[in-house]
Amino acid sequence: MPDTPRRILVSGGTSGIGRACVERLASRGHRLWVLGSREPGLRAVREAVPLAGSSRCDVADADAVEGAVAEAVAELDGLDGAFVNAGIDGLGVPAADVDVAHFRRVLDVNVIGAFLVARETAKAMKGPASIVMNASVNALRPETGFVDYNASKAAVVSIARTMAIELAPQGIAVTALCPGCFPTPMTAPYLDDPSTRAGLLARIPAGRFGRLDEVAALVDFLLTSNAAYMTGGVITMDGGASV
Repeated sequence: MPDTPRRILVSGGTSGIGRACVERLASRGHRLWVLGSREPGLRAVREAVPLAGSSRCDVADADAVEGAVAEAVAELDGLDGAFVNAGIDGLGVPAADVDVAHFRRVLDVNVIGAFLVARETAKAMKGPASIVMNASVNALRPETGFVDYNASKAAVVSIARTMAIELAPQGIAVTALCPGCFPTPMTAPYLDDPSTRAGLLARIPAGRFGRLDEVAALVDFLLTSNAAYMTGGVITMDGGASV
């Protein structure tokens, strides 16, 4: 159990990496507020994990984010940390075939949404505090067929580094996390296909996919004051795939 429970908001906390982090942080005694886009997912988390509360929220909607964060701050009486995690996948087609409407939606959720959550949570923080923004190894090593997703995650890294510079004097650390391939609902279509799975593994020097407990432990650490001097850092966790 931590010496001092932290007040932490997690966006996209109903599945995958976000859900794993919620479970880890809750088990360590922290007070959590979870944002999710669908009520059934939020209900499932509330029933399984002790939360301070949750909000249904489309992170691309500025008013919705402002309201959800205000709700969390009122209940928690402030925030000490945020894991900015909500995101959607790209189309998985060559750039020439990308649907522009979908590209815009990816940017709205993955870039504008990440910015809005980071901005609103930062407003509620007094240092020492931490914001971890979930980007992707694709931000550093683009993957063919995912120009929309690659571009969005590169932007998240840039947002995190910019905010790190601006917020450091206030004692708020901001880092960008760049995970590789982990088993989540988003990656299931690729990992469940034997041929695609083999191709992905061939590009990972460690010879395996990541475990959700590994990334949850890292996020837990990055949200502590022990990681404060890492502000502005871009942290990869990909089994060596980006080297």
